[in-house]
Amino acid sequence: MQYKGRHVRPFEEKPRVEQADATAASADAILAAAIRSSLDCIVVTDETGRVIEFNAAAETTFGCRRAVAIGATIYDLIVPPRLRDAHPIGRNAFLAEGVPRLLGQRSEQIAVRADGSEFPVELAITEARSGSRRFFVATLRDLSARHARDAALLGSQARLEAFMRHAPIGMYLKDVDGRYLIANPEMGKVFGRPAEEAIGLSAVDIFGHEEAAMIAENDRRVLEAGQAIAVEEFLSQATDYAWSLVVRFPVQWEDQQQARIGGFDIDITELKRSAERLAESEKRFRAVTHHHPVPVVFIDEANQLIVANPAFREMMGVGPGDEDRFLQHRWFATREDYRRINAMSREVARVDGVEAHFCRLDGSVFPVSLSWRHVEMDGRLVIVGSILDLTARKAAEAELARSREALAQSERLNALGSLLAGVSHELNNPLAVVFAQAAMLEEQLAGTAHADRAGKIKRAAERCARIVKTFLAMARERHPERRSVDVNELIRAALDIASYGLRTAGVEVDTRLSDDLPLLEVDPDQLHQVLLNLIINAQQALQEIPEPRHIEIATAMIGGEIEILVSDNGPGVSAEVRSRIFDPFFTTKPQGVGTGIGLAFSLGVVQAHNGRLELLDGPAGAHFRLRLPVEPCAGSQPDRREPQITKGGIGRTALVVDDEPDVAEMVGLFLETEGFSVTVVGDGAHAKHAMAATPFDAIFCDLRMPNTDGPALYDWARETVPAAADRFVFVTGDTLGLSAAHFLERASRPVVEKPFTRETIRQAIAALATTARTSGPSHGRDS
Repeated sequence: MQYKGRHVRPFEEKPRVEQADATAASADAILAAAIRSSLDCIVVTDETGRVIEFNAAAETTFGCRRAVAIGATIYDLIVPPRLRDAHPIGRNAFLAEGVPRLLGQRSEQIAVRADGSEFPVELAITEARSGSRRFFVATLRDLSARHARDAALLGSQARLEAFMRHAPIGMYLKDVDGRYLIANPEMGKVFGRPAEEAIGLSAVDIFGHEEAAMIAENDRRVLEAGQAIAVEEFLSQATDYAWSLVVRFPVQWEDQQQARIGGFDIDITELKRSAERLAESEKRFRAVTHHHPVPVVFIDEANQLIVANPAFREMMGVGPGDEDRFLQHRWFATREDYRRINAMSREVARVDGVEAHFCRLDGSVFPVSLSWRHVEMDGRLVIVGSILDLTARKAAEAELARSREALAQSERLNALGSLLAGVSHELNNPLAVVFAQAAMLEEQLAGTAHADRAGKIKRAAERCARIVKTFLAMARERHPERRSVDVNELIRAALDIASYGLRTAGVEVDTRLSDDLPLLEVDPDQLHQVLLNLIINAQQALQEIPEPRHIEIATAMIGGEIEILVSDNGPGVSAEVRSRIFDPFFTTKPQGVGTGIGLAFSLGVVQAHNGRLELLDGPAGAHFRLRLPVEPCAGSQPDRREPQITKGGIGRTALVVDDEPDVAEMVGLFLETEGFSVTVVGDGAHAKHAMAATPFDAIFCDLRMPNTDGPALYDWARETVPAAADRFVFVTGDTLGLSAAHFLERASRPVVEKPFTRETIRQAIAALATTARTSGPSHGRDS
């Protein structure tokens, strides 16, 4: 019989049985091999729970050999002791009732190894039958590694969650469209809203247009480049994260494509603001340092210059093209200064006002005052120093010292003036007597052998009088008063004063004085002082050279000016001194010899008279030229004619009041020769009695007297006999004192200065006669 091309022998039963047995045997072998090679643990038990199969995986997992496991109950073999009682109960219930609990499903259970260690397993129990026999197949998988992985994963997730929750920076994950998938709480400060509210939103939904475009652009750069970028982003509406350092990076997903964008936002707002404040502070600092008028420098520990402001460069004489020279230039003028200041600056952190000498780029040396502080800058020690140029201060101190010396000299002169006031009064009285007596003797002895001797006495007394008057004129405190004077006479008077010093110093004086000079309208006392200054300066300069020593004084009329030349053959004036010789308080003389005010004063006096005082160039010595314009004033020329004494307007009686009898006698004698009847009294008290009893046409009264002096007597006369007050002529040797000068100015009466001559007495009478003609007859009596 054939079926579909295959030939089949009918009724061949025996071969089929053999084939079935072979097939069964092969299936058992295959099953046994599968059980042995299975990676899962396979334990087969009978209905009583005894193990009839225990594969290799089970041996490895439970640490028990198959030979030991076969025949043992599964409860004792793999179930922990604490759970063994429950398993037979469940098996018996299943066998009795047929209600499976674990059969046919997978569950996690706890198993125990041969060494007693417990571990989790996945258990699946199935029932198998072979004829009437029932078997239970338990398939187990060790879950220890899975549990460990799960625990590690859970731990990792917990750590990640805690990390993101507590991280001080913003962290997030976005998809390729820029929508936020994950964002930690810190990102809420960036969003300006809780972070969870931003999930699913993009930058366009959260930020402004420009800011969203910036964020999208940076996302695009990450996706295109496939690598991380770090950029700064500014969000105008944010507070804490106004400035962020943003790190964005691609996140590789399961398909190895760039499916996500991760990012960190680090808040650098305060850092940026601090940097801005620092930059602004540095800008202000540099501006202040740059414009500060005080020279300022910054120097590091290696003595390298860090900063030098323009004021310092200007002080050091640094020009536009001098930078390289300046950096190589040694500031200190001496090595001693450098070593001293350098050592001090390293050891002392704070110093004020240390003096040294600097050297400018052009080599000039000048004094400075240094102050510095140690400060820390960028982690290193920096010396911040300020420098003051002391040139002006030193000059001012020197000038102040000279001024103090000049003040002391002035005080000495004032003291000398006060002394001269007393001496002149005491000296003028006997001089007046000597001079007057000599003059009268000369007249009385005219034509005799003794007349020449009387003339010598008179001339000597006259010279003494001139010297005393010159001293008084030099020391007199009064306002400048110009009058017509003879320049040559002023020169002779100055030489009279200086003659002793010149003679003892071995100085010869040659004068070439022009005889036809006009009178000058000047203050004679001031011009006398100028001439005396020039003569004394020449004398002092000549002391530096050996003899012969010469001074030459010449006068001449040049155009409309009178020229006075004072020259010497001394050492002359150097070029550096020449430019400063007329400066106040400048002197080349030793301490205590000169004050530096003589030539400055002289220049001021000459200029006040519209003149010029110059130092001329010459072959040797010093040559000073003084030129004064001739400016006559109407009525200012002195009348050199003998005064005409008229009898009209003045009587023939005179009262002489003086506590010096000899002086009073000489005044009386001169008045008697002029035709007066003279009454002489020795003090103011007797003068009052005389004036009350008799009207006098002329009253010659001394200023300084005991008891009632001249001013007191005059004031009494104005109150008691007013007409007598208009007849006063004051005779005095004290015109130096301020009180005497003020009184004479107030009284406006004629004055005769001691020592007097007949001519001065006659001039006073003439002045008194002029007053009498103006005011009328004295006491109403015609003279």
